[in-house]
Amino acid sequence: MTIRPFHPKDRTAIDELAIKLHAHFAQVDDTAESLPFANLRDAHGYMQRMISDSEDMDGAIYVAEENGQVVGFIQGVIIDHQPGQDAVFDAVHEPRKDGWIGLLYVEPEQRGSGIGRALLDEMKRYFQSKNCDTLRLKVLSGNQPAIAFYEKYGLTAREVEMITKLW
Repeated sequence: MTIRPFHPKDRTAIDELAIKLHAHFAQVDDTAESLPFANLRDAHGYMQRMISDSEDMDGAIYVAEENGQVVGFIQGVIIDHQPGQDAVFDAVHEPRKDGWIGLLYVEPEQRGSGIGRALLDEMKRYFQSKNCDTLRLKVLSGNQPAIAFYEKYGLTAREVEMITKLW
């Protein structure tokens, strides 16, 4: 298994993984707010936004490759909270630089093989190289296997988002 930076030639592979990721979101999202992509074009547009965010926000994308096939990926960005940027943030927080994981996906048949941990390790190293203070992410409350994985990695739940439909 190889973990390496995303390259444009990986684009179709991560678009296809994004379709699987969002189908999974739709299964574990108790609010039914997450919808699966209707087609590859929708996934392509979504991933283009994630790639652009990574470029615009000093982030990175890494892929996991096994036997020449992309079997997982991770995407993250950096949010630098410096004094004077946000008065509300300044009032209740010390300045900090956060590394945010936006997406992490590993093919189901590859889970448990260390690929997810290797992807997280690579992104953690990247965030450390950029002097980030924290590694943060959000996970759907219905995605218990992912929650257990992140807890085993050493992450701790900090806040819970509550939601109800109004219509």
